[in-house]
This record gives sequence, structure tokens and C-alpha cells, in this order.
Amino acid sequence: MAERSGSDNALVRVLVYAPSPSRSSWVETELDDKAVMLQIGFSVAQVVSALVEDPPPRPQILVADFDDMDPGELMHLHVLREQGWFGRIIALGDVPPTLRSSLSIECVLGAPFVRDALRDVLTTTGFIAPTTRMPII
Repeated sequence: MAERSGSDNALVRVLVYAPSPSRSSWVETELDDKAVMLQIGFSVAQVVSALVEDPPPRPQILVADFDDMDPGELMHLHVLREQGWFGRIIALGDVPPTLRSSLSIECVLGAPFVRDALRDVLTTTGFIAPTTRMPII
């Protein structure tokens, strides 16, 4: 798992799975912001592991290229919800409504992938929102 960060105090942690070099490059350019800690997943199994098995803090957002996933990988992604990861999913590509519903995908971006499309989703739809630590009683 590769990790890039502008600061350890990043406001939002994003995990990206985009095997296509052109889409991966586009996503990295879109998320190049000091308020974003970006992690790159190189397989669906690695993505699932990072989101449900790694110790906290875990990424709050998954950006995944669904056009590059085979049916087995799509089924494996359901482990995220089954294991209790309640983060937000932004899908890239063509995602059928049934899959969007079963994975609780909040946003789908289809081709062509234009400049600032992903950045706008994060900033204008409340994907990046400050959190407040709960007091210990």
C-alpha cells in the first residue's frame, strides 16, 4: 500500500483503487491537496484489508475504478459493508443501480473524467467534513 500525505494532520483519508495508469494519474491529480491523505491500493483484496483489518485511523473514503473490476472483485468488495466499514464510496466508471445500492455507493463519476470533477464532489457534497472527537465519559 503506497501512501502520500501533505501532513499528518490531514482532514480526510482517501483510499484509491484505480489500476489503469491514466485513471490513477487523474485521481491523484484531483486529490492533490494538503487536506487529503491519499493511499493507493494495488488490488481489491488489499483495499478490503486496509479498510476493515488495518488499525485505525482508516480511510473514510474509497475511490474505486469499477470498470477495471471483474465479477469476483465486485463481490469481494461487499466484505467492506459486511465487516462494518461505513465509509463513503465514490465509483469511477459504469456502475449498475443494483451494485450501487448493495455497496451504498454515494457518487458515480462516469467518463470522460474532466478536470476538477472529483475535487468538486469532495468539496461541494460534504464528503470532506471536519469531525469532532467524542469526549470520554
